[in-house]
Amino acid sequence: MSNGPWAANFVLAGSPGPCLSYVINGDFTQGVAMTQQNYVQVLLNVNRTGPFNISTETIDGIIFSQSGTFTDTGRQQINLHGKGKPVQSGKFNFSPVAGASSCTFEINVRDSISPATYQIPVNSDGTCSSYAVPGAIYHGVPLTHTNMTITVDVFEPGEFTITTNSINGIIFSKTGKFLSKGIQKVQLVGSGTPKDIGVFIFSPFIFINGIKAGNGCNVTVYIF
Repeated sequence: MSNGPWAANFVLAGSPGPCLSYVINGDFTQGVAMTQQNYVQVLLNVNRTGPFNISTETIDGIIFSQSGTFTDTGRQQINLHGKGKPVQSGKFNFSPVAGASSCTFEINVRDSISPATYQIPVNSDGTCSSYAVPGAIYHGVPLTHTNMTITVDVFEPGEFTITTNSINGIIFSKTGKFLSKGIQKVQLVGSGTPKDIGVFIFSPFIFINGIKAGNGCNVTVYIF
C-alpha cells in the first residue's frame, strides 16, 4: 500500500486468498451494535514505515477498519475494529484492502436470541473459582492453542460472551450458548502475542449485547 511518498508500504498476509491466521474477537449478533470488543486481528508484512489506513467494504451494515503509523518493518499484527450494526444473521466475507493486496475473512452473525443468565463464582480472595491455564506461555510466541478454563453457574440457558481484559498483548475470550442450567466449565481461547516476561492478572468479564455486566474475578497467568 502506498498513498503518498511518506505513506507505509505493506502487504496483507494471505493475499489474494484468506487472511493468514486471522483471529475474530467479540460476539456478532443481528441487531446489536458493534463495540470495542468487536475486532479482527490480521497479519501483514511492512516493507516501509509510515502512516497507514486499512478498511473493508460495508457489508450487512458493518465495516472493519484501522489507521495509524507503522514504526517498524517486518511481519506485524493489527486489529481491524468493527463499526455498525448487523442487519441480518448469516456468514459474510469481508476483504480488507491495502493497495494492490487484499485478503478475506469470514464473520458469522448470529440470530438475535435471549442472552443467558449466569455468574462466574468468585473465591473469598477475589480469584475465579476452579480456574486453570494449562501449559507454558512464552513471551514473543503467539498464542495458538492456549485456553483459560473457568467455572460458571448458569441460571437460564442462552448465548454468552466472556472476555478478559487485554494485558501484555494477549486476551482470552469465548462466545457460545449454554444449553442447560448449573455449574459448567468454559474454555476461553487465548489470542495475541505476549510481549514481556512476568506474572499478570487477568479478569474474565461477562458481556451482554456487547456491554460489560457485573464484576470480574482474578486469574494469574505466568509468562516465561
